[in-house]
Amino acid sequence: MFDLLTIVTYNAVINLVIAIIAAIAWWRHRRQTDIIYWLLTTWFMVLGAVCTSMTELLPYNILGYVGGTIYVTKTGFMCLGFKAFYGQPHRLREAFYVSAPFLVLLIGASVLDDPGPTRIFLIYLGSAINLALCAQVLWRAGQGERLPSGRLAAYILTVYAGANALISPLAILYPVQFVGRIPVSDWMAYTSILLLILNVLSFLMVMVLKLERSSEIQRQLAERDALTGAANRRTFLREAARLEKAGEMAIAIVDLDHFKVVNDTFGHKGGDDALVQFVARAGMNLPADAVFGRLGGEEFGICLPGHDRSAARVVLETLRDAIARMEVRSDGHTFGLTMSCGYTVTDDRVRSLDAWMADADMGLYAAKNNGRNCVVAYRPEMALSVLTTPAAGTVLPMAEPSRLTA
Repeated sequence: MFDLLTIVTYNAVINLVIAIIAAIAWWRHRRQTDIIYWLLTTWFMVLGAVCTSMTELLPYNILGYVGGTIYVTKTGFMCLGFKAFYGQPHRLREAFYVSAPFLVLLIGASVLDDPGPTRIFLIYLGSAINLALCAQVLWRAGQGERLPSGRLAAYILTVYAGANALISPLAILYPVQFVGRIPVSDWMAYTSILLLILNVLSFLMVMVLKLERSSEIQRQLAERDALTGAANRRTFLREAARLEKAGEMAIAIVDLDHFKVVNDTFGHKGGDDALVQFVARAGMNLPADAVFGRLGGEEFGICLPGHDRSAARVVLETLRDAIARMEVRSDGHTFGLTMSCGYTVTDDRVRSLDAWMADADMGLYAAKNNGRNCVVAYRPEMALSVLTTPAAGTVLPMAEPSRLTA
């Protein structure tokens, strides 16, 4: 038979190690709210385990009321940690939403002839409720940000909650016996080991999720444009090359019209806001499988896999119309924006991606010289037109856009 008091003491030591690791993490990242909540969770675990292991020194009321409330509250802080990690709204008092009423029930159990089994039952049940709320946070978060281990963490918290819920009736069916002031219980000894393992696994998942989040941020910094969040040039070209080998697709190059005027009129803040809002609107109007990236400045690239010439025109015209209707807002100013677009469709010819991009660029050149705010498909005769244009590679000056109003 396992010695329950020894197991509880080991539990306190292991929780102390976890608490020290959490304290080190907090010291390095003191502004991260999720780490603060998890740090509080670990120290509440230590306090709860210490109270339980000191049955010969502490009054029974401290063990029954304070120790029990600490155990339930620590799972409340764990739930707040996951909410903060996933950016979900929360308040500090939520950590006590379950433990506060359960403290009242713990005190109310004093009217019973033998309140001990009921109090132990309530402690397990309160922890199960908080852990179920933790699992709910993880399941909901999995519908948004998809970290590789997010679903596994949700499963572990679900099992952790279920274990507490299933164990709770044992406190009433098989009451804990006391030899002097030392508790003796076979079922509590075995289940304490199980819950300790699940607790350690939960905090391992916390560390794994933090590492995955950090890796994801680094990946996005390497693959995403810092201002707009769109794919950067390197990522766009890599994905375009992959899609080009997979089959027919349309490649488009988009340029925002008169963007220098936007910068000159509303400053670089206005230009930045225009880029960000353009990318947001583009994301709303492009197919889910489209690849969209910022090539540089106000120039963007679009890949539409599986689109022929007519299908691509429908998508690009829809985008052009949406941008033309959009109102950019920046520091109290409102102004309009238009885009010019050139595109081409790949076929079975063996050509480099650079060649296809050059074709789309010639379509863009034609769109600029056709008055802007239009979509032009590449045609082979455009190459000759560009070569015979006196100022090849330049765009003829156009009238200032009438929609630029402060």
